Amino acid sequence: MNKEKNKIKLESIIITVFLFLVICVIISIVYMVETEATLLKKRIETGKADDATIYYDFANQYLENKQFSNAISSFEKAIAFDPDFTEAYINLAVAYAKSGKNQKAIQTLKKVLKKNPDTDYLVYLNMAQVYKRFDNEKAEQAYKKAIAIHPYLQDAYFNFGEFYWTINKRDEAVANIKKGLEYQNLESYYISALKSGIKTYTEFPEVITHLEKILEQGTSDEIMQKYDTMVFNHYYLKNNPYIAEKYDQVGYYYLRKNEFSKASEYFKQSIQCWDSKKNRAYKHLVTANSALKIQ
Repeated sequence: MNKEKNKIKLESIIITVFLFLVICVIISIVYMVETEATLLKKRIETGKADDATIYYDFANQYLENKQFSNAISSFEKAIAFDPDFTEAYINLAVAYAKSGKNQKAIQTLKKVLKKNPDTDYLVYLNMAQVYKRFDNEKAEQAYKKAIAIHPYLQDAYFNFGEFYWTINKRDEAVANIKKGLEYQNLESYYISALKSGIKTYTEFPEVITHLEKILEQGTSDEIMQKYDTMVFNHYYLKNNPYIAEKYDQVGYYYLRKNEFSKASEYFKQSIQCWDSKKNRAYKHLVTANSALKIQ
């Protein structure tokens, strides 16, 4: 009986932590539903919801099915009905890029920036994705701007690191990936969730004010004791192939530089995150340890 109760308690803790990571545990579910309803009501009252949203939904379906011409046409119609529909601009740019119209994609994203210079980081990330097809310098600038406003720095640094890796700037790549790994902890996700909430609820000053006050308090022991770090470490950082791959990537970098001791440490951390035999870090660790024995 106690075992069953402990299991239920553990599952409750896990659910609580992951709900926190998604919705900040700061804004209640009821309030969030009311917020979404208010936003929808506002769009309806301004006459923007019906046609713009319908065309936007159709466009996304076309985009998912790789019918880029139809997607572009539908996104343009959505924007015609609602010129402030930022998401439609972003996805229109994606459709242009996937159909090989890189310059049109950039022009579309620049329209969003012209309307709002402090716009969402997704605009800069998409701009970087397009630029890296033909202009690495501008892609690098776009990634840097994305990092400056990205609420989840762990993801931002991973994206930047992957960009450098693909253009064979391995030193810069690993420096950014390591920064991303440094942010893989509950405290960083707590701060990221708050920043994300501040960006999301810009039309609700009372929510922003509340979140900013909480953000100012930081991550003291008193605040963080509400959340179970052990659960986060064991159920997010463990069994996580994506994070494991990042550790393995850094380890492989050191392996190629013949820094076998450092390589071995990163491979071990990779295995701690994902102990599946599918993890390449197992083979890489054998190679690194064999080299250490020879030295």
